[in-house]
Order: sequence, then structure tokens, then C-alpha cells
Amino acid sequence: MEDSSKERRVLQHYVAKQDTVLIRIFGACDVNVNELRLGMLVEALEDLRESVLRIRVTDTVGGSKTWCGTEWRCHKYDLIPVSQKVWQYLLAVQSLQERIRLANDEALCEQIRNISVNDVAWYCSDPANRRARELAFVRYIGPVSQLGLGHYFGLELVESQELSKTSLLTKEYFIPTHWNAATIFATINNILPYKETDSISGSIEKILLLKNNTGTDYNNDKKRSVLDSTPAVLLEQFTLFDDNKNNNQESVNILKERHQTGKSDLENDINNYTQTVDHTLFKCAELQNIPIFVLEHKWSSDIESNVYSDVEDMRGIMLDYSNGEKNETKKFNRVENKEDLIVGSNVKVLLDSDVHYGIIRWIGSPPGTSPGKLMAAVELDNGHPLGTDGTYKDVRYFHCRPYKAVFTDIEHCSLYEMNYGNICHKQTKLNERPALINNDNFGNMESSVITGIVRPISVKGDLESICGKYRGIQGHHNSCYLDATLFSMFTFTSVFDNLLFRPPNEKDCPQYEEVQRVLREEIVNPLRKNMFVRADRVMKLRTLLEKLSSVSGLTSEEKDPEEFLTSLVAQILNAEPFLKLSSGQDAYHYQLFVEKDDHLNLPTVQQLLEQSFLTSNIRLKEVPSCLIIQMPRFGKSFKMYQKIQPTLLLDVTDIIEDSPRQCTVCGKLAEFECKECYGQCGVGLESIAFCLQCLEKVHRHERRTNHEPKKLNVPMEFTILQEHCPVPRLYLELSAVVCIETSHYVSFVKCGPGSEAPWCFFDSMADRKGEQNGYNIPEMVPCPDFPYWLSEEGGTYLTELKDDRHLPEHAKRLLCDAYMCMYQSPDVMMYK
Repeated sequence: MEDSSKERRVLQHYVAKQDTVLIRIFGACDVNVNELRLGMLVEALEDLRESVLRIRVTDTVGGSKTWCGTEWRCHKYDLIPVSQKVWQYLLAVQSLQERIRLANDEALCEQIRNISVNDVAWYCSDPANRRARELAFVRYIGPVSQLGLGHYFGLELVESQELSKTSLLTKEYFIPTHWNAATIFATINNILPYKETDSISGSIEKILLLKNNTGTDYNNDKKRSVLDSTPAVLLEQFTLFDDNKNNNQESVNILKERHQTGKSDLENDINNYTQTVDHTLFKCAELQNIPIFVLEHKWSSDIESNVYSDVEDMRGIMLDYSNGEKNETKKFNRVENKEDLIVGSNVKVLLDSDVHYGIIRWIGSPPGTSPGKLMAAVELDNGHPLGTDGTYKDVRYFHCRPYKAVFTDIEHCSLYEMNYGNICHKQTKLNERPALINNDNFGNMESSVITGIVRPISVKGDLESICGKYRGIQGHHNSCYLDATLFSMFTFTSVFDNLLFRPPNEKDCPQYEEVQRVLREEIVNPLRKNMFVRADRVMKLRTLLEKLSSVSGLTSEEKDPEEFLTSLVAQILNAEPFLKLSSGQDAYHYQLFVEKDDHLNLPTVQQLLEQSFLTSNIRLKEVPSCLIIQMPRFGKSFKMYQKIQPTLLLDVTDIIEDSPRQCTVCGKLAEFECKECYGQCGVGLESIAFCLQCLEKVHRHERRTNHEPKKLNVPMEFTILQEHCPVPRLYLELSAVVCIETSHYVSFVKCGPGSEAPWCFFDSMADRKGEQNGYNIPEMVPCPDFPYWLSEEGGTYLTELKDDRHLPEHAKRLLCDAYMCMYQSPDVMMYK
């Protein structure tokens, strides 16, 4: 039987897009049900009925023998279809999350599926950073038994001679064109398709690559065809073609070499390819509306290891060009003391005779520059059509979005400080800069720009080491609504980190990357690394929000957290809504709508949430990674209940559409729901779910004979499994509570994952130094009693307390002033 199973024709190949339960229908093993994990690979053998498949599972990660010779029943909606070729490629990828990412990108899969031997492709050693890539020739595609199952790409790297772990193994499968070229085996997640439109010089580069591939001597060819992408600011002279009349020149005008070595060979190479290059070069520039630069070719011992200049560098670092006349008429103000310029300085830089603004990411002397000459790598606020992603002459100095990085003479940079009162730029020396905004002094605390990825803070045990004054986000001019919300969202959890790293798309506003960068590098990263963010950094974000969103007054007026979330998350960052409702609507937060129950002295968030969902007759379509709940109150003017007790562990089992539920009587799998029974046979939404037997029994009572129960949609897997395992409960953890008192927002935040993590209290304006020209001092305070006030014992004590004035200060703020509760699912957030 097993042999016939293996010989069965495969109908379709799939990747599991989520964890699900399978039912065994063929083969021998010790279980009848088994879990199919997200990212596992599946072959469909038969289409049964109603989107149910007969499948075979290939487990290359877990190594379980359960899948050997067995067949299982699975729903189609748990799977992502892929081609057989891509499926073979995915077999070689060990990361389940990477498999899902690739399978979801249909366009990328189709492009990689069409890659053949001898094609050119991009090799990315780090799949998470696809901007750091190398050109490569595909010399082999197929299985490599020594590396495991699946198909691999055998690559010949164009710009590297370093050995990899698989370099020796590649000799058994292919021979590189050049005897000393670096070779490597790569999986599909290390591959990006090569397109001629990847750069302005894509056609030139491909021609040179094809020439290099004809078998000419590698060492000589390397010395003759290196394209040196030295920026124009370092060149003594260059020529600019005038293509305004669309009269494409018949030859490429090459500048005279300062280095004579290899000059004649280089000129011969250029002449040989002039006719082909000319037309392509000018046509490419015409399409992209970019002026043509003549590339100066030279040979230097500093770049012997490079075969060709990086495509991004070729187009991106020739920035400070001039036609002579403009530079004579338009002078740039230079800073006298260049020691004032440091990494992290806000600068203005002269590019194309225009002033651009950005932040210095690196200062130094790259190989090939004159001794003592300093260059600055600047990440521009708005980018430049000739910018790079942080690379210069094949060397990466920092990471940023494409077209954002420029490398220029440090003499062309000048410090500036932004004045947010009138959005003007003021030149000032760094060591004289008092961190001014509207002439308000914000103290001497450093608040540097931090790039890259910084993980959330996780504290176990004592909080004293991270608490105290000058901790958190410094408040300024009615910013508490934003300070408390941002602190709650990012300091100790990564559930909202997708907002920081989602790449832009065609639907985003032009300033999307700038807003995202300010949020990530000037607020969230410094907060997580240094536990402090100065008010001017936050004001920069507020100014952008004021300018770009429909919410007015964000830089000066009192606002509510939901207005801030609408502005930042929904309108500017254009994030996917956090909640998907059964009504077909999407939402970023959920406002509780309930009728006041006078019998509830201390309602819990659990009670109010279930009552609100029952009244609104809606459900959540899926378990959210985060759930932001707004209490039944409206700002500082009205609140329905004097006190509300946030629920530490929120049970959302009964508000998820089509989720398995327990019978309120016997605890077995519920099959019916009766809303008229709410509160009669139990507490909350759990009281309206019944199995068939208990439903009939309960509704024999004369007071319930006129009820109209509704049949629930029970997943087939749980119908089969109900005799073998209990119905699971679904929970969300409380991560933060934002509170308001007399128009001032503060927050209570859990300082790490798990139920044992400590809690802190944050106030962005806890203290103040000075009067009108002073500044606010933020503060974090440990709250060791926080879990007690939300426990059953604490709730009992609170209901017996008649006068709220006797409550401890933090307990009073937590219970009487709760405005917004933030919940998260540690399980779901791993896949979001």
C-alpha cells in the first residue's frame, strides 16, 4: 500500500500558510491526528469534496517519522499553492517563516521559476537585507545530496573571490568560467531576479558581464573593465552630455585618466562596445529623466578586489556635479570647524547646486581618496534620484532605503537645527547648540538618532535600574496623548513593529519613508536603547503628522490617543487594520458600546467587551495580534462607570467567529448559540453556547421554550476531535493601560513578556524645571502592586471600598482613569 501511495500522481504542490490539525486517512503511525505547522510542504494527491484534499506531508525540519508513508485530510484554505519547481526550491529552505514569505510573493516565485542556467541573478547572503546583494551567474540548478532535500542554485559570484562553506562542494557539480571566481550553493531565499532596469547602467553592466563571460583572461579583464564610481565631488573634471535635443552622441566621451596604468586597454574595451552602449545609455537616461554622466575609468590598487562597480554606486554617488557657472554664482555656507560634524548630526548638503537635508551616518576617508580628505555619508530626508542604499565603491557603510544615501566631501555639509515653530532651518555649531525648539530649553540630555533594529526592552525582576527621572519620552506642549501612546506601543513589546519596517508601496504618500524613519530611528530605537527621547524628536513627528493627516492641531492642541492612531497608523503609515470584524468592516481599535448596568459596581473589561459584542451582534473574524479597547467614556468629560477593572488575561474565545466554543453546561464542544439565554446559565458570552443535548434540556423550561437558538459553524477538525481533547480557550495578554485625568494622559505598561513581568507607571510630564522657558522631565516608576489591583482578591477589596479617595495614588489612576487598554497575543504576533 505504501508503494502505491508514493506512486500516486501529485495534483498540486502547497505550503501550509498556518498551523492546522490533520486527520490521518491512510498509512500506519501511532496517531490519528497531527499538527501541520506553518511553512511545512504538502503534495495534494486527491481532491475529495468541499475544498478538502488528500495530502502527503514532507517534513524537512522537524524530522518526524509520523509523516512517512501516511496520507492526511486537509482544507485548501490552510494552504498556499506553488509550482512544482518552486516547491522543490522551498524544500531546501529550513526556515518555515521564510517559506511562507516566499510562497506569498507570487510575482517573485514566477520570476525565480524562470531563471535558467547561465542567467544573471542577484545573490543576497542575508535574506533579511536584500539591499546588500552581489551579481552572480547561475551555473547549476538542481539537487545537492550533501546539503539535503530540495533544489539549490550553484552560483559564480562576479565580485568576490572569497571561499564559502560550499565552495569546495560546488566543484562536484559545475566548473566556474574563471578559475579563481568565488562559487557557492544558495537557496531560493538568497536569490533575486536580475533585471536590466535595476540601475541606470543596467544595460552597460550586462554588456560588460557578457563580455567577461566569453572566456577572456580573468585577471587582465578585471583590470581593464572596472568601472570606478568615484563621486564627482572628488573628480577634478568631468563632462556632462547635453541630451535636451535628443541627439544621441555617437560615442561615449571618456575623461583622461589620471592613472596611466591600463589606459590603452581600457580605451580599446570602450571603443569595442561603443556602438551598443551609446544607444542603451542615452535611452535609459531619457526614460528616467536623469542627466548622463561620463564615467571616469581608472585602475587603483585599492580596488583590485572589485570586478565591477556596484550598480547602485555607479548611479548614486556622482552627486556634487556642476557645470561651473552655477557654482560660481551660488556659494554654499561652510562650517568653519568641521570637528563640529559628527555621526548623527543634522546637516544640509549641496547636491546639484541645490540644498538637501539629512543626517550624517558615517565620516571617514574611503580607499582611493587623498590623504586627510574626509567624506561624509549622509542619509537624506527625501532621497535623491542618484542616491544609493548606503554603499560606496562596493563597500557598505550603513543601511538605508535606496536613493537615500549620498557620499560627499565633508566641506559640502553644514549643520542645521530645525525650528518647529515656523519650519525653518537654522545653521549652528553642534557644540553651541542648546537643543532649541521655539527657544525652549529641553535640558542637556542626549537624544541621538539610532539606525537598524533595536529589540524591545525585557525586564525580569527589579525595575529600579531602568526607572527614575529622565526616563521615557519627554513631554512638550500638550504632547502627553502621543507620549503615553507611543511609550505603551513600542517600549516593551514588538507587536506594533510592523509599522516600523513595512516597505513602501504605490499607495503610500511620498513622505511615508520619512515618517517611518523618524518614528523608528528618532523615537522607538532611542527609547529602547537609551530609555530616553527628547521632545524635539517627538515634535518632528508631530509636525509631519500635522502636515500630512486630516487631524489638525497635533503640534499644539490637546488630542486623544485615537486621533493620534488615526493620523499615524491609518492615514500616513497606511497599516493593515488590526481588527477584522464579521460585519465586513475593519478597525484599528474597538470602542466599547454598552448600556450601563447599575448592578455593576466594578465592571471588568472582560464583562464590558462581551456585553458590547453581544449588543452589536458582531464577532472578530480572526484572533488579532493586538486589540486596543477604548473604555465607555469620552475624553475627560464623561465616563459611564466610576471605576473599571482591566482584565489581565482576556478570554476572547467566544468573540471569534467560527471558533470552537464550550457548552456552558457540560463543557463539551458547543454546536448552538442562544442569545436569549445570556446570563441565565452562566456568565458572559460563554453562557449562550450549548451542545445539542444540553440545548434541548435547558430549553424544556417554560421560560425558554420561545427562544430561537442559532446553529454554530463548527470546524470539521474539532467535530472529529471533540472526544479526544478539550476545546481550547483563546486569550490575549494585557500589555498597557493608557489613563487620563484632568486632560493629562499617562500609562501603565508591562515591562516584558509573560505573566511574571513587572509593571511600571510612565508620565512624560511628571516634573518640570524652570517656568515659561523651562522643560518637562519624564519619569518611570515601578508598580509592584499592579497585578494585585487587577486580581480577584484586589477586586473584592475595591468593591468594599466606599470612598475612592482612600485608594493608593496609582490604583486610583488605574481604575478611575482608564481610557484605553492594549492587549496582545504572543502566539499570533510571531506571524504578523
